[in-house]
Amino acid sequence: MWRVYGGALMVIAGIAAFIEAHSHAPEVIYERSGGDEYGRSIHLGLTHTAYDLLRIGAWALVILGGLTVALGLIAYWQRTRSTA
Repeated sequence: MWRVYGGALMVIAGIAAFIEAHSHAPEVIYERSGGDEYGRSIHLGLTHTAYDLLRIGAWALVILGGLTVALGLIAYWQRTRSTA
């Protein structure tokens, strides 16, 4: 049964990572000052690489957690079926 609980915690952590990635998405704001042809850019949030890595890790947690829950439930079902 610990496999089911651990997998559920992994799924919850993956969902939390998705929320965190979305709240810190990379954004670039361009500003022009006066008659200047070139402005400056302000980078907000995570870098693109960190954002992508966070999303990849979130997907990995959700997928591996779901598989762990499924395998744990199958093992639990087989144990209860063989003892009955």
